[in-house]
Amino acid sequence: MLITHRGATVIAVATLALGIGANTAIFSVVNAVLLRPLPYHDSNRLVMLSTNEESNGALGNTGYATFVDWRERSRSFERMVVIKSGGGVLTGQGEPEVIMGLRVSADYFKMLGVSPVLGRDFRVEEDRPDTRFVVVISHALWQRRFNSDRQVVGKQLILSDRPFTIVGVMPQGFTDLLSANFYEAAEVWAPVGYDVTQNFACRDCQHLKAIARLKPDVTLAEARAEMSAIMNVMAREHPKTYATPAIGVARLQDQFTGAIRPALYLLLVAVGLVLLIACANVANLLLARASGRAREMAIRAALGAGQWRIVRQLLVESALLSLIGAAAGLLLALWGTDLLTSLSPAKMLQLQPVRTDARALGFALLASLLTGLLSGLAPALQAARQDAQLALKEGAKSSPGKRQRRLRESFVVAEIMFALALLVGAGLLIRSFMRVLDTRPGFESRNLLTIMISASSAKKYADPAHVRAFYSEAIKRIESLPGVEAAGVVSNLPFGGNMDMSGFHVEEKPLANPAEAPNAERYGVSPGYLRAMGIPLLRGRGFNEQDNANAPLVALINRTAAQRIWPNEDPLGKRIRLGGIDDPLRSVVGVVGDVNHYDLETAPDMQAYVPHAQWTDSYMQLVVRGAVDPGALTGPVRQAVHALDPDVPLQKVASMRQLVSASVAQRRFTLLLIAVFATAALLMAAIGLYGVMAYSVAQRTREIGIRVALGAQGADVLRLVVGRGLRLVALGVALGLMATLALTRLMKNLLYEVSATDPLTFTGVAALLALVALAACYVPARRAAKVDPMVALRCE
Repeated sequence: MLITHRGATVIAVATLALGIGANTAIFSVVNAVLLRPLPYHDSNRLVMLSTNEESNGALGNTGYATFVDWRERSRSFERMVVIKSGGGVLTGQGEPEVIMGLRVSADYFKMLGVSPVLGRDFRVEEDRPDTRFVVVISHALWQRRFNSDRQVVGKQLILSDRPFTIVGVMPQGFTDLLSANFYEAAEVWAPVGYDVTQNFACRDCQHLKAIARLKPDVTLAEARAEMSAIMNVMAREHPKTYATPAIGVARLQDQFTGAIRPALYLLLVAVGLVLLIACANVANLLLARASGRAREMAIRAALGAGQWRIVRQLLVESALLSLIGAAAGLLLALWGTDLLTSLSPAKMLQLQPVRTDARALGFALLASLLTGLLSGLAPALQAARQDAQLALKEGAKSSPGKRQRRLRESFVVAEIMFALALLVGAGLLIRSFMRVLDTRPGFESRNLLTIMISASSAKKYADPAHVRAFYSEAIKRIESLPGVEAAGVVSNLPFGGNMDMSGFHVEEKPLANPAEAPNAERYGVSPGYLRAMGIPLLRGRGFNEQDNANAPLVALINRTAAQRIWPNEDPLGKRIRLGGIDDPLRSVVGVVGDVNHYDLETAPDMQAYVPHAQWTDSYMQLVVRGAVDPGALTGPVRQAVHALDPDVPLQKVASMRQLVSASVAQRRFTLLLIAVFATAALLMAAIGLYGVMAYSVAQRTREIGIRVALGAQGADVLRLVVGRGLRLVALGVALGLMATLALTRLMKNLLYEVSATDPLTFTGVAALLALVALAACYVPARRAAKVDPMVALRCE
C-alpha cells in the first residue's frame, strides 16, 4: 500500500525524517552534556564545595586554610583536593610556548580514578613548597614536544625558567574537564605545594576550587548536613572570616552544566514541538488517504475483519512510515550532530564528544514508534468506525463526514498552537539578543587588537623592575608603529575570561568586621590603557609616567564604586586599600566610566585601577588601538615585541570585537536553532493548513458549483473558503496565546531586558502567523472561486 501511494509516502517520510532527525540530533547533544556521566570512575560521587555561591547556583573559590580544616574534620569524603590554574612558558624544547597547566593536590588523579600511562602520579610528600617541582604532562604535549619518547620519565621540563621533573604521562584521550571548564584545558599538572604558613594559604585568599569524592555509603544530603555543622564550628573559631557560615556542596557535573542546561532543555522542547507538528501533518495526510480508502476498508469489514483488525492494519502502515522516516532521520541526525558541534560555542559542548550512540538510537526508535502511534491512531479509529454499508453502496459520496472534518481541523489548530509557541519563543530571544547587542560595554571595540604577553622568565624578569622596564619599552615601540594610535597593558582584560577581585576598604569608613568589606574588580594598567580602550575619564586625572614605583600610591575607581561608597561626596583624594586590611593605602585620583567585564549582560560592579608600575604582574594583556583593521597590526606588533625579547611568547591574539562576539556565542547559538525550528514549524503549519483547505475545496466542488450556479460571485467563494481557514487560525492563535503565556515564563533566565509576556512580541507573532495562514488559505480559495458550475455538476 505504501508503494502504491508513493507520493503520499514520500511526503510523510520526509516530514517524519525532519522531525525525528532534528529531535535525535538535539537529544544527542543533551545526552552528551547532561545525561551521560563524566568520563571518570563513579563520577556521580564527585562534588564541589565552596563557601561562596552565586545567584545562578555556581559555586566559587575557597581558601587553603579553610580546605585544610574541611579535609581534616569531614568524614563524608574519600578524598578532598584543591586546584588552581598554573602553567608557564615552556623553553628548552624548541620555540618558547605558553603551556596551560593546573596546580593540584597530591591525590588529584586518584580522586578522578585515572592513572598515567607512563610513570606515576604525585606522592603526598611532593605536595609541599620545597618538593613541588614535579609534573605530569598530557599525552599531546608528550607527542608534540618530546617526540613520544618513552624514556621521558625522569627528564626535566623548563617552565618559566624553573626546572620540573617529569614523573608521568597521562593516557591518550584523557581530558581534564575541571581545568577545561573552570580555567583552560591543562597540558601540565604540578602539586599545589602549600602549607598553612604561606601567604597564599590564608583563609581570606579565596583562589582555589575544592573538589571531593563522596564515600559510597554517603548521600549528598548527608554530606551537606555534615559540612554545615563543620562550618558552624569554624565560624565560632574564626568569626571575622566566616561571618555567615554558609557552605555549598553540589555535584560536579551540575556545576559544569548549570549555565547551559536551560538552553538545552529549551531546544529539546522546541524540537519536540516540531515533531508534534510533523505528526499532525502526517495524521492529516493519512486521514485524507483514509477517505479514499473507505471502500477498501468496507470490503475488509464485509469479509470479516473486525474493528481491531482494521485499526491494526492502518497502525502497521503508520509504524512502517515512521520507521522509514526514522531511518532517514538518523542520516539527518548524523549530519545535524556534526553541524551542531561545529556551530556550538567552545565552552558549551566540551564535556564529552557528541555522538549518536546507543542511547540516541534508542531515542530515535522510541520517537518513531510514538510518532507512528500519534499520527496513525486517529485515522485508524476513524476508518474502523465508518459505516460499511454506506461505503459499499454504488455511487456513495466519498466526501468526509463532520467527525473526520473536525478531526482534520483540530490537527491544524494544534499545529498553529505549537507554531505560535515556537515563534513567540524565537521572537523573545531575538528581542533579547538585540538588547544585548545594543548594550554599551564601556569601551570602544572597533580597531582594537588584544594579545597576551608573558614576561615570566625567572632569569630575565625575577626583579619586578625588569618586568616594568620590559612592558614600558614594548609599549613605546608599539606606539611608534605606523597605524597605531594608542597602546597599553592590563592585568585582566574585559571579556578575556580572567578576573581579579579584591577587598575594597575605605580609610574613613572602617568596618568592625573587615571580612564584610565589599569586593571590587582590580586592574593593573599602564598609563595609556584607558586611551587605548576608549574608557572615558569622568573626573580627576588618569595615570601618567610619574605614577611609578617610588611615587605615592594612587588608584582610579569607576562610577559605580564612587556612587556606592560616596553617593553624595567627591571621592577624589579619598584613600582606600585594595586587598586586605594590611594592604597599603592608595589615594583616589580619578573616576572613570563603568566597563562590562564578564559579558554584555552582566552589569558592571565596583572596579578599581592601579598603575602597573605600583602593582606589577608578569602576565599582561596588550591592547593596541589602530587606525586600520587589527589583523594588519598583528605582524608588526609581534615583531616589535620579539625585537625586544625573542623568548617572550605571544598568545591569544584576537580583536576585541571577536572577544565581544564570543561572549554572546551561546545566546546566538540558541537563537539560531530556535529560529530554524520556529521557521520549520511555521512552514509545516502553513502546509498543513493549505492541505486541509485544498482537500476541503476538492471535496466541496459540487457544493461550490451549485453556489456559483445560484449566483454566488468569486468574492463570495473567496470569503467562504478563507473565512473558514481564518476561523481555524483564530482558534489556534487564541489557544496558543494562552498556553504560550504560561510556557514563556520558563524562559525567564534566557531573556535579557525583555518580559516573558512581552506584548509586542506576542502581537507581532500572531500577526505574522495570520498573514502566513491567509496566504495558505488564499491559493485553494482562488481555485475554488474559478470553479465552472457546469463542469462541477457534470462530474457529479
